[in-house]
Amino acid sequence: MDELSLEAMNTTFFVSVCCSTKQKWKTEIVNWFHYIETEWSRFLSGNELYQFNETRKGNWIKVSPSFFLCLQIAEKYRRKTKGLFNPTLSLQMEANGYNKSFPFNLAEKSPHILVPQEEEPFLFDVKNCSIYKQTDQKVDLGGIAKGYAVETAARWLEKNGNCSYGIVDGGGDMKVWSDGEKEWTIGIADPFNVEKEIAQITIKNGAIATSNRVYRSWFDGNSKKHHILNGKTGKPAETNVIQATVISEDCLSAEVGAKLCFLLPSEKLQHQFTEIFPQAGFFIVNEDGERRTLRGGVSVD
Repeated sequence: MDELSLEAMNTTFFVSVCCSTKQKWKTEIVNWFHYIETEWSRFLSGNELYQFNETRKGNWIKVSPSFFLCLQIAEKYRRKTKGLFNPTLSLQMEANGYNKSFPFNLAEKSPHILVPQEEEPFLFDVKNCSIYKQTDQKVDLGGIAKGYAVETAARWLEKNGNCSYGIVDGGGDMKVWSDGEKEWTIGIADPFNVEKEIAQITIKNGAIATSNRVYRSWFDGNSKKHHILNGKTGKPAETNVIQATVISEDCLSAEVGAKLCFLLPSEKLQHQFTEIFPQAGFFIVNEDGERRTLRGGVSVD
């Protein structure tokens, strides 16, 4: 196995592949993750995300093919989840105190939280790789950007590197593939003790995303907040779910599914998974340590 480890997007990425025929694959992968970090961070000015967010409502803006596709997929899931997942929550993130890169414990004084708008925010012109803005809300691709980066890197390695099997791990967002013989065993960390595993997933091909509301949390005055926002209210999800892991076909659906685990009660969550992610499964840990699993829309625990 040929391996690579790097730091980007406030995350440690690990890549391990078998028999790559692409000699400079490590350079390609490093450049790809640093591109996403540099161009799509909401904490940097002048990059592609900044220019997109500064474009006023009622205007077209030409973007890179990668940005176009990622936002188009994010918008697809906004519609499918009826707004619970929402890529236009940058202003709401800042208003809740998440206005600088982690780690930090105390938020700076925040403005009033704006309610997300309900209208269709974007029109997509595939031919010209352009997006028409129908909202003044600002985009924060956040976790789905990392999922897109991991998914794209894995597909590139499998196709262009001729890697028969491999893994791309982005600190909670993971893509694995194999020739049918290689089987991966992935551990799920205990949210109360990260040195301990509480479950293992055996998988040959697919994606895994884990979200946790402990690690990216902070105090805003006397109120403790976290980074998983309800796309309809712009406020942190009110839930007893402490950690959610979703197993799906690709990183983007797994990432969105993991967020939904914090936003819906159990009975509605099962229905939503059956409707949107019929092949996916999830593993949830609640505040009291209770664990729940679901496969293909049917509870097994």
